[in-house]
Amino acid sequence: SSSTLRKLKLSIISTTALVGYLLLSNPARASENPIFGYPHLLPSPYTMRAGRLVIGSDAAFGLTDFIQISSNVILDIYQTYNAQVKLSLLDYPEFALALTGGWVSFNYSTYSLSNPNIQVTSWLPGFVSAVSIHPSLAAFFGGNLSISKSTLTTQTIETSGYIRGASGEVDLSWAYNPHKKSLGNVLSTGVTYDFSYQIYGVGVSHYWRGFHLGIHYYPNAKTYRVLPIISGSMALDI
Repeated sequence: SSSTLRKLKLSIISTTALVGYLLLSNPARASENPIFGYPHLLPSPYTMRAGRLVIGSDAAFGLTDFIQISSNVILDIYQTYNAQVKLSLLDYPEFALALTGGWVSFNYSTYSLSNPNIQVTSWLPGFVSAVSIHPSLAAFFGGNLSISKSTLTTQTIETSGYIRGASGEVDLSWAYNPHKKSLGNVLSTGVTYDFSYQIYGVGVSHYWRGFHLGIHYYPNAKTYRVLPIISGSMALDI
């Protein structure tokens, strides 16, 4: 009805205005908490500055100072084709928040010849947030839905740690050995759960200056249980 359409338009306009207000009036970009840039497997709620390109196990590019696009190269190599976009919304010393969007496409038969030949393509809207517990300790919370026309199944397939569905994650990061002008090294850990495929994962990683190395392990997946994490190996400002 016309009344419903007007309400929908007003809702879209109000949401757009709110997002615009948060982006334009956010006073905390200069006072962001540096530890919020060091989660385990979750993306940081921060985005790279415009024109910066980083290549590692993830390839990412800053479209603007608050919009970033990326893809997990490891998953691409194993034919789990994927892309993500991140919009930084809130950035305060005690809390930061970003909205995320993702796309993933894979075939069950890629992970095991016994799996059915079914191509799955999904959209993954979600979020990531960070909370300061202590100047050297932060918790990260994130997750995403999975919207797909394909019929997802767990009964007739051998599951893989590289399959992606609706999921949630909690990370914890601790900064130690600080330097006068930097946060120092950061040790991170995380727990994940995929609600679509009932796969859980645990992992640990470490940050040195400009370099992130770690693993994430999926104990109850049938194949590809270990996901390596390597990032920050090359950064360019374009």
